[in-house]
Amino acid sequence: MRIAQVSTLAAPVRHGSGGSVESLVWLLSRELRRLGHEVTVFGTGDSDPGGPLEAVLSGPYGAPGSLDDWHVCEWLNLARAVEKSRDFDVIHTHAYLWGIPLEPFSRAPMAHTMHIVPDETSARLWSLRPNACVTALSRHQWNAWPALRPAAIIQHGLDVSEFPYCDEPEDYVLYLGRFASGKGPLHAINAARELGVRLILAGPANEYFRECIRPRVDGKLVEYVGMVSGQQKLILLGRARALLYPIRFPEAFGLVLIEAMLCGTPCVAMRLGAVPEIVDDAVTGHTASDATEFITAIPKAFALPRPAIRERAAARFSADRMAREYLALYESITGGGGR
Repeated sequence: MRIAQVSTLAAPVRHGSGGSVESLVWLLSRELRRLGHEVTVFGTGDSDPGGPLEAVLSGPYGAPGSLDDWHVCEWLNLARAVEKSRDFDVIHTHAYLWGIPLEPFSRAPMAHTMHIVPDETSARLWSLRPNACVTALSRHQWNAWPALRPAAIIQHGLDVSEFPYCDEPEDYVLYLGRFASGKGPLHAINAARELGVRLILAGPANEYFRECIRPRVDGKLVEYVGMVSGQQKLILLGRARALLYPIRFPEAFGLVLIEAMLCGTPCVAMRLGAVPEIVDDAVTGHTASDATEFITAIPKAFALPRPAIRERAAARFSADRMAREYLALYESITGGGGR
């Protein structure tokens, strides 16, 4: 099958990309090729997708040679994919749902995946073409609009081999991610202080961090290590006694949860959004309905057997599983066609 993957343009599509969507597009494309299919990626010119690349812009939004308006960048990329659509059996777009209005002009059927929590505008856009093939990352993602039914629910997967298992954690819990009130870093700090457990905070500093988080970092019980990636990130995840995920608002998915679990690290998360679909209570972590329950869940997570956490995560969240599920979707909308 000839497959087009249309990425977002916030970062290059390459292994270890700084963009979560772009990294997933790279991984999905690699897995589809491994299954014997031809995959072309539509992304930035500095991408390295491991196969054919179509690039209308040299780099991400605002980069030299690119454009500053990210909306225009995404539209140019989507338009290029539709322009080339006669060359493909299916086009899979990851640029929000902005490809839906272009469906009448495409020579190939299209599938659309949105990687964030949808809003009313997204729902109305889908409603303009209710038969569009839209996938979901979780059952929760589109449940606010029951009339809109995803063609498939396909959870993210990762390359299991890239996440080293750690059986002997060090004496700390970890908060890893953006610093925003909705992510709950203050609640992570409060929980750690309540229990007297060392907390490491990792993520890029921003205004919220400087105003609300930094004053609570003492370098002893609460430590900040900055933004981490690559091997440093894997080590930090694997050696943690638990990953804290104290979100205050529901999310469509939580990729860091499966990253931690693949290292054998249990997760303690608020029971919001997609969390109950990702964390198996009392197996790969514990979920909580309020701040008090969150605090009591942390020591319970310490007692979970780490080999079982790794085993369950590997079984549920492999890149191979993700690719095969998307492939089944492509075959369903093409009638199994393709060369």
